Amino acid sequence: MLFSNPHVYYNMDSSSKPGEILEKGNPSPTLYQKSNENVLLDPPTGSHIILIYENQYDLDNAISTYINEGLKRGQMCVHASVSLTNRGYLDTFSSQITNYQENLEKGNLKIVDLAPYYVDAMVGNLESFDKLKNELISGAEQDKNRVNNCIRITGDCAMLLLKNKHLDPCILVEEWCSQNPLEGSYLCPHPGSLLSQFPIKAYISKLFHSHDIIIDSNGKLIPEHIQKIK
Repeated sequence: MLFSNPHVYYNMDSSSKPGEILEKGNPSPTLYQKSNENVLLDPPTGSHIILIYENQYDLDNAISTYINEGLKRGQMCVHASVSLTNRGYLDTFSSQITNYQENLEKGNLKIVDLAPYYVDAMVGNLESFDKLKNELISGAEQDKNRVNNCIRITGDCAMLLLKNKHLDPCILVEEWCSQNPLEGSYLCPHPGSLLSQFPIKAYISKLFHSHDIIIDSNGKLIPEHIQKIK
């Protein structure tokens, strides 16, 4: 389901160091050095990014940074969430997006209710994910005024599955993203506080291996997490 400000807070300080990212397409990831840049601003085309965040404030800042930069570059940006019906959620999100209503009306920004997709994922049916991806790609390509066909997608379906300890469906969704790259990038947030909890801890290797890049809420690479799956 698609739903058709103005102050943005950029959180630029980071304790992370320059590190390695995962080489795309390698089933046993090879590590290589990368400069200390903000991946949220300039994500590699075709990348599937896992964002490890510590609190809601940092998550909101990271998502708004990722989307606002995409809008600035003329890209289609998609915010897909299972939380759209929560009171105040969309108000908070929209207040952090540059020219929110204008970008909605022009089709530069799309809001997707992920609740039905969550239900589908629970039973292992990802046909709705395939349909959504095809609709978004078609929309970007058919927009004659768009000079940049890259699409930036944020989605929290897998995050909620992880929080609710539906771990196999969570991995299924994340692997779908890796197996269905697009001209653009996927950004998948996960709370760092859950990574050491049982039984989630046993799934960390699968979770990380289904992504290309691991970053913190400042868009910086996290070498200490990557080292866990070498």
